[in-house]
Amino acid sequence: MNIYLTSILLFLISFFCTTAYSQQAPQGWFIYFGNTKINKSKFSIHHELQLRDHQVFGDHNQTLLRLGLQYEVLPWLSITNGYGYIHSESRGEPNNPFLENRIYQEALAKQTAGRFMLRHRLRLEERFIEDQDFRGRGRYVFFADLPLTTLKMQKNTIYASFYNEVFINLFQGDHIKTFDRNRLYVGSGYKIRNNLGMQLGYMRQHVGSSKGTNHILLSLHHQIN
Repeated sequence: MNIYLTSILLFLISFFCTTAYSQQAPQGWFIYFGNTKINKSKFSIHHELQLRDHQVFGDHNQTLLRLGLQYEVLPWLSITNGYGYIHSESRGEPNNPFLENRIYQEALAKQTAGRFMLRHRLRLEERFIEDQDFRGRGRYVFFADLPLTTLKMQKNTIYASFYNEVFINLFQGDHIKTFDRNRLYVGSGYKIRNNLGMQLGYMRQHVGSSKGTNHILLSLHHQIN
């Protein structure tokens, strides 16, 4: 438990120092990640809901729904083909809502290094944004999870989590540069059950050349067998 309290303390110190330095209020993201096996086969359904706010609460930014069919090629490698629906709104009033339909393909590779659980994900997106030209984007993310109170991920495990994701636009234009954004995340999690975990973390996001933004993420991770 001392390890857990230390990790939480370090997280809070780093978050408030970063927020104070940037003089910027955090935004809130609330996320559900689910994966449901299909009849104990190599196929599964990925289902995801994200509710994003321009503030922690009170000014809706984005609702994202994602659904995908996943196939386990090897025990350490899976591929997914899916669809995303995104409803976005501007900060404050008027909120100027607009919609995006998105098709994506991804490959996810898993490995271990000592007690670290590592994942690499490569995703391609075809983006159909309301009143805009067709866009394509590539994304690569590196994940690392470290159990703190046990030797491996299991029920009642407290763990540290980290990821960094870079987004690259595949087509350039007058207002579209090659670099789209980068997300750097650090957090801590708790395994409620072997197949259910919860995370609280801080993310720093840089979009294009604009000033970075601070985000508080609360996420639920659910594996349904």
